[in-house]
Amino acid sequence: MSNAISQVRREIKHTGSMKAKIAILLYRLATLYRSRNPFYKLLGIPFVILNKLINECLFCVELPWQTRIGYGLKLYHPHCIVLNRGTVIGENCILRQGATIGSLTDSEGREGASPVIGNNVEFGAHVVVIGPVTLGDNVKIGAGTVVTKDLAAGQVVVGQPFRVLSSHREMQE
Repeated sequence: MSNAISQVRREIKHTGSMKAKIAILLYRLATLYRSRNPFYKLLGIPFVILNKLINECLFCVELPWQTRIGYGLKLYHPHCIVLNRGTVIGENCILRQGATIGSLTDSEGREGASPVIGNNVEFGAHVVVIGPVTLGDNVKIGAGTVVTKDLAAGQVVVGQPFRVLSSHREMQE
């Protein structure tokens, strides 16, 4: 538990604005509700409510407590960010304003799978990643890009429909 506290402290210290710090802190405290420990679960209830009220209603940042996000999350200009509760995000992810990461719903109202995102992934402003896609580690997605297909580790993509500019390996060579 002390390791988790120090990681959250470091995460909050290295993110941008006060709004981003509050959003991440409320999300992390709300995740206590996922605990198997009854005391932590009970402790998490008010933060689930505060996460909903402050992050979603006031800040327009949807970080559901069910979403799995690795430590090191950074929110730049946190507004209109929407994450689906089934989304899994690795460590050291950067999200900018207008980012939407979610699932598809079929014609009968059934929700499909959500994206799985690797470590060190960076999202530009107004990026949409939707459906059962996997993004590898070190992917960079340019502003306004819509991603509906898997991306390999290290790829840099832009546009709509998106095109691959380069991969991390090409940039190192």
